[in-house]
Amino acid sequence: MNSLVRLRWVTPLVPIAVLVGCATIGGGSGVLDVSWTPPAWNVDGTPASDVSEYRIYYGTTQQPCPGGSLRKISAKTSGSSQQVQTRLTGLKLDEVYYVAVTAVSSTGKESSCSVVASGRAHKPD
Repeated sequence: MNSLVRLRWVTPLVPIAVLVGCATIGGGSGVLDVSWTPPAWNVDGTPASDVSEYRIYYGTTQQPCPGGSLRKISAKTSGSSQQVQTRLTGLKLDEVYYVAVTAVSSTGKESSCSVVASGRAHKPD
């Protein structure tokens, strides 16, 4: 069974939507696919052109951010308004994971954590 969770963010330097796909399949090491479309503009109306990376915080607690496990994704690999995706690996199969994302500027300033999405780790495709 596949499901999607959509989140809306209102903090500066943060994507406006996050999609977390999940499926339940038995056996093996679990994965969770995460994707979002970064905004073209910051909340203050300035262009969102200074984002250097995204930090994906995840774990089995309902508040993974800040803290929890961390995966960093370079913002340079995606342009504004292009979907960003990553796969979280090494997860316990069928376990529910909670995910939140932040954006980091080129000067190292990290945004607030997004709203948390959740998904169940599944067997890799």
